Formats: sequence, structure tokens, C-alpha cells
Amino acid sequence: MKILNNKTCRWFWLLLFLLQFAGTASMAQKHYNFFYGKVIETGKKTGMQGVNLSVEGSKIGTVTDKTGAFSFFIDSLPATLVVSYIGFETKTILLDATSFSLTLYLSRKATDLQEVEIKADAREAFFKDEHYAVLDYELDSNMVYLLIYRQNRSNAELICKNLEGDTIAASAPFYFKPERLFKDCLGKLHVLSHDSGFQVYRQEKQLHLIHPVNLKKFDDVLKNCVAATPEVLFFQNVTDHGLGVEYFGVNRLTFIKKPISRITDEKKMKMLRRNPEDAQLLGSQIQPSGRDEFVTWNYVHKILYRPIKTSLFRIGRYICIFNTPDRQMEFYDSAGAFSYKLALHIDEVGDGRWSNDILTDETDGMVYTFFIRNGTFSIYKININNGLLKYRMSLFHAYPRKVKVYNGWVYYLYDVAGDPDNKMLYRQKL
Repeated sequence: MKILNNKTCRWFWLLLFLLQFAGTASMAQKHYNFFYGKVIETGKKTGMQGVNLSVEGSKIGTVTDKTGAFSFFIDSLPATLVVSYIGFETKTILLDATSFSLTLYLSRKATDLQEVEIKADAREAFFKDEHYAVLDYELDSNMVYLLIYRQNRSNAELICKNLEGDTIAASAPFYFKPERLFKDCLGKLHVLSHDSGFQVYRQEKQLHLIHPVNLKKFDDVLKNCVAATPEVLFFQNVTDHGLGVEYFGVNRLTFIKKPISRITDEKKMKMLRRNPEDAQLLGSQIQPSGRDEFVTWNYVHKILYRPIKTSLFRIGRYICIFNTPDRQMEFYDSAGAFSYKLALHIDEVGDGRWSNDILTDETDGMVYTFFIRNGTFSIYKININNGLLKYRMSLFHAYPRKVKVYNGWVYYLYDVAGDPDNKMLYRQKL
């Protein structure tokens, strides 16, 4: 056996050290992101074993253990994670640096039914009266509340109909001029005037207005509360002159405030930083008296830096935030903990535009948006498992107002031909 001399040994250990150093340096140059979490079946508390998770465009993947737990490393963000299991809906989510802890719920596949063509009789005027017009409406607990008036808003009243269209309760004529209806984050319905708010209370066939409060106080308490779960109240706060919105939750027992998410139109913010004159105009809420100055001020406020439209709403057990600037949906659990993020696959179009509104059907958890072309609203269903959009129907009337989805129907206000101040309530079956 040949024994290495001291000089040879020194070179050997030096070479080994250099090889280890090079490997360590190479590893240090590549940053790895560690994701971990759990997969749970919707409606249950136990984890799902054997669920497949794979990163699109790579060889990275893993399988959940017997508790439903998983973990993996990835060196490049953003990325798309595909979560699949036989008999369950496949979920396709977006991975970025928002959170490295994921809690994913999988739902069983629904049985596909044959597509049914929507017939003409699947649409109808829900409220149409030659003596009354609809000022506003709200949907709640299988009831439709309509704020109606005769000739002018000084002769207004509130009526309640069931989903079959039968009137089951009504108020006395109001002694004030109402502005609109408002449904707060706790599900309470209110009638608002220019200076006051009144809660609606139904007692058999009578609708009463109770607990009158100053509108400023009403706004301070309820205006920014956008959703509620048994554990948390969720609020939104507009920032950066309307170019940003921050969401936070307040624990209903401890009153501890917890930040949830912040949505910002980064492109507009960058443009604003490059144009200090625009920033000065945007910071001024007083409209100039001069014509040219007003045109410039109005252009900056209403067109150039139009406030972003984002929303937070509840879908089943999820709290969902619609991120308009990035065309994403963020999902959180009922306590406000991050679950996953979804990229919306919305095609760019030249003729027409996508709405920034999200329509949710609280009776079945389905989510919709719409595309607008020449006044025609086309309803698209959003798949909250993969972010894909599917066309469902077009609304019968052009330029509808206050579009809502409830119990498989699309409700909206429309103008009667020849009388633009005479709005009626219409609905179409999805």
C-alpha cells in the first residue's frame, strides 16, 4: 500500500477544501424559497394524504403525508403550483413572496350536467309598475328589498318581496328623502338619507326604520367594514389618494388589529413620483374655479389617476380579496390567515373592457365578473380553483345598473324606454 507523503497530503486537502468552497459558493448564489403547509378537504378538519403537488415547468414536486402536510424548495418566483387528487377539483395557484405558509382546501368534483340552453322565459321583470320607480334594491335571506317612489323621492317607501315576487312586507311612506339602501358587513340592512342612517327591521308584514344615527357616525362605524366571520371583522382603508387600499382584521373578542393585505397600483404610483405637479394636484381636494385649471384638475383626479377598484368579500369559508391592478385573487381563512393566491386568466381585448367588479352568489359560493361592449354586459363565471373564466350569458338590457347575483339569478336595474328616471328591477337565470 502506497503512503502519501506530507506534501501530497497538503495538496490533497487543499484541493478538497477548494471543491467544497466552490460548491458552497454555487449554492449561496442560488436563493431557495421554502414553501410548506397542509391540504384539507373542504368541509372537514383532517388533512388529505397522497395529494400531488407539482410546480409547472419544473421537476419539483411532492406528495402530502398522512396528516396532509407538505413542503418543498423552489429557486424561482413567481411560479405556478398544481394541486391534484383523484375525484377532487384540481387547484392551480400562484406562488410568490406573499407567504410561504399555505393552507389549501380541495373540493370534490361535481357531477357534470349537460349544458342547458337559456330560453327566453328564463328572464323576467321582477318589479315593474307604471306608478312607481325603483331607487335601489338589496338581496338578503331569500328576500328582495326595494326602495321605491312615486313621482319623486319625497314619496318613497320600502317593500320586501320573496324570490317568487310576492310582496310580504312594506313600510309606511317615509317622512324624509332616501338616497339608497346599504347592507353592512354583519348583514343588517339600512336606509340612508343625505344626513342619517336607519336600520331596517321586519315585523311580520311591517317594515320599520329603527336606531336612527347621524350619517357621519354611521360611516365611521360601518362604512369601511366589508366582511365578517364569527372570529374577525374585516375593514378596508383607502390610501395614496385612492391608488392603494389596505385591508385589516379586528378580532371580535380581543379587539386586536391585524394587517391582512395591501393592494397598490404600482404603475400609477411610479408615474406619480415622476410627475410632482400631478402629485400636487392629486393632493388638492378643492376644485379650482378657473375653467382651464378645473379641466386639468378633473383629468388628474378622474382619469389619469383614477382610484383603484378592489374588494374583499366572503366565499363560503374563505375571505377573498380581488386585486384589480395585478388581476389576482387572494384567499384567506376565516381568521385572516393567508391560504393561497390565484392568477386570473383575463385576455387583453381592444374592443370593449373587463369590469373591475366581482359578483358573488352567497347562496352557492359562485363568483362572476362581466365584460362590457357597446353597453352590453356579458357575464363570465370565475373558476376559483384555476382562475379561468367561462362565458355564461349576456344581459337583456343595455347599460344595466347595480348588477347582483343571487340564488342562480342575475338581478339588475334598467331604464324604461323613453323615461330614463323610471328604473325597474329585472332578472335573468344563469
